[in-house]
Amino acid sequence: MSKVPDVLKDAKLIFFKYEENFTSRNSVRLQVDPTPYILFWRYKDYKVFNTKELAHEKNYIYLERIYDVRVGKPTDFELGAHEKGFERNFLTIVSGTSITNLKFTHFVCLEKDEKRLHEFGSSLFDTVQRVRKEEHGLLYHFRKKLAPKMYAAFTQRCLEEDIMRVYDKHKKNSTKTEWTAVGKLLSVNSRKNVEIDDQKLIRIIMILTKFEGSRLEAIFRKISEDEPVATKLEFGEWLRKNQHDHRLNDARFNQVSDRKISSILEAWQYSGDSAITPQIFTHWMASDEAGVAISAQRMKLDVASMREPINRYFIDSSHNTYCSGNQLVYAIGHCSADVEMYRQALLCGCRCVELDVWDNKDKEGDPVITHGPTAVMGMNEIGLKEVCEAIKECAFKTTPYPLILSIENHLGRKQQEKMVQIFHHVFGDLLLTGPLPDYPLYAREGSGDIKYPSPELLKYKILIKAKKKRFDKQESRSREDSSIDLQGSSIDLTEDEAIENERFNELTEEQKAAQMLQLPEESSCSELSEIINYMQAFESSRGVSTAINLENATIDTVPCIVSADENTVWNCLRGSSVEKIQNLNKSKIMRIYPKASRIYSTNYNPMIHWLTGAQMVALNIQTNCSNTQLNYAMFERNGACGYVRKPDWLRMRDVQLKPFLSIPFTIAYTIIAAYFLSAMDSDKYRRRSTVSVRLFDVPDQISKEDISSPSISTSSKFETSCRRRTREETSFVTNYERHVYSFDKVMLNDLSFLQFNVHNESGSVFAQRILHIDTMNNGYRFITLRTPSNQCAGPACLLVRFDLFMHSDRKNLHDHKQMYNPHAFEKESDKWERRFSNPFADLDGFDGNEFLLVEGTRRGSVEHAPTTPTTPTKPMSFGKELLEKISFWKKK
Repeated sequence: MSKVPDVLKDAKLIFFKYEENFTSRNSVRLQVDPTPYILFWRYKDYKVFNTKELAHEKNYIYLERIYDVRVGKPTDFELGAHEKGFERNFLTIVSGTSITNLKFTHFVCLEKDEKRLHEFGSSLFDTVQRVRKEEHGLLYHFRKKLAPKMYAAFTQRCLEEDIMRVYDKHKKNSTKTEWTAVGKLLSVNSRKNVEIDDQKLIRIIMILTKFEGSRLEAIFRKISEDEPVATKLEFGEWLRKNQHDHRLNDARFNQVSDRKISSILEAWQYSGDSAITPQIFTHWMASDEAGVAISAQRMKLDVASMREPINRYFIDSSHNTYCSGNQLVYAIGHCSADVEMYRQALLCGCRCVELDVWDNKDKEGDPVITHGPTAVMGMNEIGLKEVCEAIKECAFKTTPYPLILSIENHLGRKQQEKMVQIFHHVFGDLLLTGPLPDYPLYAREGSGDIKYPSPELLKYKILIKAKKKRFDKQESRSREDSSIDLQGSSIDLTEDEAIENERFNELTEEQKAAQMLQLPEESSCSELSEIINYMQAFESSRGVSTAINLENATIDTVPCIVSADENTVWNCLRGSSVEKIQNLNKSKIMRIYPKASRIYSTNYNPMIHWLTGAQMVALNIQTNCSNTQLNYAMFERNGACGYVRKPDWLRMRDVQLKPFLSIPFTIAYTIIAAYFLSAMDSDKYRRRSTVSVRLFDVPDQISKEDISSPSISTSSKFETSCRRRTREETSFVTNYERHVYSFDKVMLNDLSFLQFNVHNESGSVFAQRILHIDTMNNGYRFITLRTPSNQCAGPACLLVRFDLFMHSDRKNLHDHKQMYNPHAFEKESDKWERRFSNPFADLDGFDGNEFLLVEGTRRGSVEHAPTTPTTPTKPMSFGKELLEKISFWKKK
């Protein structure tokens, strides 16, 4: 858990909370509590404090819900004439439930110490970023939910009535016995403040979740062999057998030693316990150290991996970044361009944002950004200069790695010159205006590929992506591939996409033409061309096939980006150009964006294009959907820096994916229970909830029958059936039907994901979590759920048993064992040599089944074994396999 700087804890700075009346100086002290990580404030005037309390006004904000911390002039409103003297003293906290539903809380520092104010603001933002990236256990989130009432009174103590106030709306769903037990634990009758430490919180969790008779207790009973307590030896053996990851050798997944167990228990002040009690076991499962489903170590930034050419990375990208809703005003729902969206995109980690620049109606004015033309599309305009200032403000607040501005240029020459002037004036030295010394813009003779600089070399630099002046004439280019077969495409549309197409067809012909046709672009002026270097937009040749254009881009002697919409790429893949696209993405860069008919800002599945190696898979980040959530899961790795290095077979020309020659593995899982779904603030979420699980991966084989009827024949393979809980629950635990499900032969350890969706009674998803398989922990784990907008919903979580193991056919089992765990293999071989050299020697402890690499069987299966994997003798080509997978996803 991250430490909180002293400047955030000492509360020495005095503010007043800025509200409607600037003259009412409600003095407060801002403070961050390090235990639950909340920002809270205390009103100095006791009468004001009581008034706010009676009005139930919150005086705290969860750090996880804070998106930004700004010092200086507020960006969401204009200051009055008498207020501008305080402009530099403002502290703005931007928080909310999603990036399109924000709340701005303003404070004004009463002290003239700007340096200390900036220190407070930067320290608070850095702490927020650490907290948002951390993965915590059930105990942390339970403490966090209690904390606002405990710490709003500015004491480390709390009464039982404070807890009751937090859970008051849920009290009716719990038995009187439970709350009586909590009351006794907190000495309510003595009417004294009771200090609540972690051990008391664990006991409260056990009471509210009815530990006795629960499935968590059943797990403990197996460890202790039905005894009241378990020995440390039994507990250690259970951890090493059930909670250890066996996909690779112990050099990467260290086993928990007995000494480590003792040191953790001592840190929790259980050092005097000689045995493992149910409370210690619950504490272990609910802790940050042992109970989480995500390995924090594998989520951290790997600086050493950032030194390869920039075209070897997936780059977090957004489409039409300025949109805060739909793409045009004629679509039902909100539609507008907003400068704040650029700030939020950058704060979320996007490293490529889009600027659609248009001429200002006032010829003397600066260029504007909109989804134009404004007269047809109906979207408002925002100033380019204002957008650039917002970009500079947030460009490197969350990550130091290069930012790419993708320019869709609709400017005349004079306005282009103004745009370049704005870039120079606002960005200054941050703008990369020329190539680096060792990385020329043209390939050396006979050298072949372009040499791109690395993200490490481009840190704190802004790169411009646009057309560089290379030809005498540039023609306008229509989105012809986007308009192919919109009415009768062979791609099966989802229900939402079908509705969207219907709405699109209701537009006027002028609106359709404006949406589908990219209007003529002027040639890039000399000033613009000069500042374009490694991100040159590739200009395709008209009158030739897409395949030839791909080949031309691949052999181009300059670093270029090929941009295409999802339909264009799909037509290429359908035309058996998978290998050509992969070769292009190994030498150049590809940016993919949603098709023009997505007027409601829906998103396509990015996994399809990641599998071809496309670097920039741009999405409408303002839309909360499973595809956006998948994008979050991809880029929250590597320290959420916006860059994830591609697998070897997608970045190296001499490396090809050979799925059937590698060691695949199987993921077996059981969804045991859900905890504290009521923390989602709605009782209906606790009624007959269901959980669905889906795997994103390249499968071992997809038959034609799977493609023709995916909803029937592949339901067990790609998306499990929803599991309904057995009965109505009255406590804070939802038990699900016990059943073991499995995904056999997962091929891509570094590019596969598991998606968990929790549905309410009507089938809507109200909680979700997507886990990257390479960062998952094995065994019994709590998966902290998130909202559809990807905010932490703890303490709501799922208790899941994961069983990850590797398998092989008998022919390759020997070789795979040696690679899987070389130390154990050497040890086993040594034992066999000793056995044959002296058959009568005493070899106690010899275990011939020391490996957890199995041949088509599930280790430790107690209920339902998965289907035995098979290895085909003549595997299909990866290109054909990928096409069938994409076809399946499209139909889904």
